[in-house]
Amino acid sequence: MDGFLEPIATTADKIVFYSIPLGNGNSAPIVLILLAVTAIFLTIYFKFINLRAFGLAVRTVKGKYSKDDDPGQITHFQALATALSATVGLGNIAGVAVAIGIGGPGAVFWMVVMGFLGMSSKFTECTLGVRYRKIDSEGKVHGGGMRYLQEGLKERGFAGLGKGLAIFFAIACVGGALGAGNMFQMNQSAQQVTETFGVFSGGGEWKLGVIVAIAVGAVILGGIVSIARVTAFLVPFMTIIYVIACIVVLFGYAGQIPAALGTIVSEAFSPEAGIGGFIGGLIQGIKRGVFSNEAGLGSAAIAHAPVKTRKPASEGVVALLEPFIDTVVICLMTALVIVVTGVWKVDASLAGEATIYSAPDASSEVVKTLEASDLVKVDKSIAEVKKAGEEWVPVHTQEGTETGFIALDSLVDRTGWSGGIWLTSRSFGSVISWFPYVLTIAVVLFAFSTMISWSYYGEQAIDYLSGSNKIAILIYKIIFCICVVLGAGASLQNVLKLSDAMYFAMVMPNLIGLYFLLPVVKKELASFQDFAKRVDEGASLDEAEEAE
Repeated sequence: MDGFLEPIATTADKIVFYSIPLGNGNSAPIVLILLAVTAIFLTIYFKFINLRAFGLAVRTVKGKYSKDDDPGQITHFQALATALSATVGLGNIAGVAVAIGIGGPGAVFWMVVMGFLGMSSKFTECTLGVRYRKIDSEGKVHGGGMRYLQEGLKERGFAGLGKGLAIFFAIACVGGALGAGNMFQMNQSAQQVTETFGVFSGGGEWKLGVIVAIAVGAVILGGIVSIARVTAFLVPFMTIIYVIACIVVLFGYAGQIPAALGTIVSEAFSPEAGIGGFIGGLIQGIKRGVFSNEAGLGSAAIAHAPVKTRKPASEGVVALLEPFIDTVVICLMTALVIVVTGVWKVDASLAGEATIYSAPDASSEVVKTLEASDLVKVDKSIAEVKKAGEEWVPVHTQEGTETGFIALDSLVDRTGWSGGIWLTSRSFGSVISWFPYVLTIAVVLFAFSTMISWSYYGEQAIDYLSGSNKIAILIYKIIFCICVVLGAGASLQNVLKLSDAMYFAMVMPNLIGLYFLLPVVKKELASFQDFAKRVDEGASLDEAEEAE
């Protein structure tokens, strides 16, 4: 399976994450630079809408400004839950571990910053998602980036450009649904299940994939109403359980939280790491932050388009809550758990060509980054190894004077890329021995809700590309379920490469569309704010609408 995925994943990764040199051997992917710059620009353009509209967003979610007979299929809360189910999940649990494993704790700082700035991006694209949605004869809503790219740019005199961008976006969206929204979720779920319960291991992960694929298929055949009903229950339930677990762990390490926060901030600007370390943490923070909250991708606009409302910007302000909940709150809590428990890479030092990570103490389990194949042949991956001192080689026997341990060749079969979900699981398990079992259940449910939400995103893209051809949509759903099985047995490295590439391929066409359509969003925001102000002053919804 990896032999099939690896060349595809590597090629896609090189194209989408094409980098520009920054000097001294450093470089940065163009797509990530554009995401960050756009998020900053939109925050300024809308005068810090991410702060100003927070209260308005909460009132809107409660249904203060909408009626049951407004056009659409689902409520504001259901739309928020559906979109959150695609973002609150393994991006918060495994994604944070990946960011720390590659970019250090400093990457978390940039994840949080991107979460805050991404609130403005999410507001913009979800407002457009409702503004340019299409409601068919059966009352079903069709929306998302491909719709506002085609119709919005056509409205502004760029029909050809809009059509081309919409097609490119839709194709990338299908790829993102199959990769990030499917295979990555199943891959990390399978890893957690096999590691915790010892079942479906030794090449049997695909069996778990079959079980999950059947469950996913049963839900996605019911469409957005069925998906929204499931996610509206699962997401709050799972999020509360996970947040409580984080609080329990952090309570036990309460005295170390200030130091952990200090580590996250200081590592983000660490002079010891040099410009290369700074850029590495920044890149991972942006990449994993966007992977977690989807701000700037245009995908969430698909989930928000079916909302019952007459005011597009009403759903835009609801959508800005997502990056805050997803990244600013949950990702930060996950990061603090990993840092305060000491499970992340500590006391890093350089010995020859290898980066050596010492164990916090002689009994702790840690992960190792091995940069040099001439020291230990593990294909430059991170080995999940046994306790320090057991099946390890002291590093002082190699070139260099630093102390620490590196894994023996006998552990090569246990290598995995960047630790992922198991790093987070180990963090919780170091405090509550039985918690990895609870986390495993939460992970599977998180992954399940994410998969059914992303299946809808891909379905809407296929609907657009095929002209609402029902056979094409059915074939897509079958392929989606097959990819669940494929993701269960592939390596994280290849799955993550492919997922990132297809996921971020949506960025370019989406950002171009956002810049073209900013005046439309600004007008819609002013209209909704005036409407909400009249309602807040005591007018009924009908009176407030008639006053316009």
